[in-house]
Amino acid sequence: MIFFRTSIILSLFILNVGSFAQRSSTFELTEIRFEGNNSFSKSDLLTQIESKESPFWLWKFLYSFTPLGSEKQYFDSLKIPLDKEAIINFYLANGFFQTKVTHEVIFDTGAQSAILIYKIQEGKASVIGDVKIFGLEKLPTEELTRLIINSITIEPQKRYIQSEVQSDINSMLQFLANNGYLFAQYDSTVVLKDSVTLAAYVNIYLQSGDKYYIDGMKIYKSGVGADEITDELIKEIVNIPSGENYDQSRLERSEIRLLRTGLFNSVAINPVIRDTADFYVPIEVTTQIGTLNEISPEVKADNEFSSFNTGLGIDFIRKNLFGDARKLTLSTSFRLIDILNFNFSNLFKSSENRDSTYQGVLDTELRLEQPYLFGRPILTTTKAYYRASTFLRETERIYGANQAFDFEMPVYTFLTLLKPQFSLEVTDYESRDNQTAIFFKAKSITPAFGIETGSYKTDNFLFPTEGYNLYLYPEIFQSETDAKLEVNNIQGEVNETGRFWKIQTSFSWFKSISRDKKGIVAFKLKSGYIQSLSGSYDLIPPNKTFFAGGSNSIRGWRSRELLPKDTIEYLGIRTRGDNTPRGGSFLIEGSIEFRRKFAESLGFALFADYGNVWNGYEKVVLNQFAVAGGMGLRYYSSIAPFRLDFGFKLFNPDDQKTIFQKNFLKNLEFHFGIGEAF
Repeated sequence: MIFFRTSIILSLFILNVGSFAQRSSTFELTEIRFEGNNSFSKSDLLTQIESKESPFWLWKFLYSFTPLGSEKQYFDSLKIPLDKEAIINFYLANGFFQTKVTHEVIFDTGAQSAILIYKIQEGKASVIGDVKIFGLEKLPTEELTRLIINSITIEPQKRYIQSEVQSDINSMLQFLANNGYLFAQYDSTVVLKDSVTLAAYVNIYLQSGDKYYIDGMKIYKSGVGADEITDELIKEIVNIPSGENYDQSRLERSEIRLLRTGLFNSVAINPVIRDTADFYVPIEVTTQIGTLNEISPEVKADNEFSSFNTGLGIDFIRKNLFGDARKLTLSTSFRLIDILNFNFSNLFKSSENRDSTYQGVLDTELRLEQPYLFGRPILTTTKAYYRASTFLRETERIYGANQAFDFEMPVYTFLTLLKPQFSLEVTDYESRDNQTAIFFKAKSITPAFGIETGSYKTDNFLFPTEGYNLYLYPEIFQSETDAKLEVNNIQGEVNETGRFWKIQTSFSWFKSISRDKKGIVAFKLKSGYIQSLSGSYDLIPPNKTFFAGGSNSIRGWRSRELLPKDTIEYLGIRTRGDNTPRGGSFLIEGSIEFRRKFAESLGFALFADYGNVWNGYEKVVLNQFAVAGGMGLRYYSSIAPFRLDFGFKLFNPDDQKTIFQKNFLKNLEFHFGIGEAF
């Protein structure tokens, strides 16, 4: 009898569970709530669990008839135990060893929807009590042991975070691999928890193994150009002699150095583990070499001048010229500037009848590159170039030469870019405005010396989610100018020499705000300043001054549209800044951007930009800052991100009005760009 009753109860239970599972599968999961999560946000916790909220109605609507958007999400009771375990594991990994999780489900039978609530009792966070590292006994000196221990960032009394411990372990293994310990590996981590003091004692167990040295190099070549590149040249570029400590970072730098020559389609440098003997290991260099002569017609697209430009070009490349991996490049191209605002009927008009949308650049360049200088890995680039350009009412021809030295920086240094360069430019410039009866013509000779420096510390080049970029470019130049200016038949002339120093700097910072690292906040601040050492500011060549506006600048304005508006003296004649042929001598520019990927290759961005240019820092006033805001769409290809941005003039310093006081659509500019805005 007891058995019979048990069978009936069990059968009813199975029927109820089946009925509930069937019912719950038809309920849309409209919301997931977390209660008691004082230390972590809802977005942090959502990325940990299996259950997903239904998306915003617009995404569901788009998904119903396009590949875009997202589909409805339904309540699934079977996911709840997995969710609770995932939440507890997440808290454990972040130092909360006493976390408890319960749940509640609220059904709305009328709307066929459900709300899932997870109630969290976090408990108190544990702090690190002590950190000990085992397995470094084979390191030969106390100095190496001290260095590796000092590389640890986790400290006593900080909250225990498993990811930070793992990051330190990875840093220690990298340190060992870069100092000869080829077979260094991680064994385990033991965390002892003190329930009274809430301290976590961390014991990290490593196996350093023995120290190894380089024992020669084996070269393997393939490809159509394999017979034209000698083993000796490859060894010279790799530059890892026998007898030195094994250094994994040096192998990686040598791969990059080989690829930068352009000789190789693919490169791999690895230790030959099977041939290790008596603490010596040979390295193997495997390369595929392409053709040494290339002719490449191309469609060009770029963001120069902070606008989207496109055109046609052709390159001829001769690799390994006279040996030593020298590369000669001859190129010519024509581009239309700011193509989104271009009136194509201009192409069929004479130069005097074209309107101001006609902007174009003709470039011709000869470039010679070689990866070594005086036996050191310094990429040396010599260029000679000619550029003819038309911008609005301006015509400019530049004849120039440039010599740059790009030093290879060690991976452990703060600076990752060090590039001194010399240049000499001869510029012919002409500007004509029939409406204001202004005509300007100048010729300048400008020798310059500058040093590009920077620290690029982001985790991803195409879509950075953590880190920062810092860029600094100080420059000193001299300008010998012979110019004529005519305004309403009043003429002025000058033949003078001026000396100036110029500095450009930018800082950008990136931070992920979601666990899946698909939502980030990005910040940029950029500035530039030109100071006269001798001579008038009138003598600054136009291409050395600053402009603002465009796809990489303040996106509510067109390229180079923002100019100084104050009255200045130009060649002895007082004239408005917007009629002069140059930009300003002081620049401030910044951006705040939220970027989000909603698919692997698709995303969007919300942004706010601000800034302007002035003739001197003392002219800066708050109500002259242009402010733009907007949104954009992103397509992340394997080559680079492509973006379409819609920018609005939120505040225009020209009329001192906000967008709410004017026609909304008339204050819209859209930009197409390659790569992120910063």
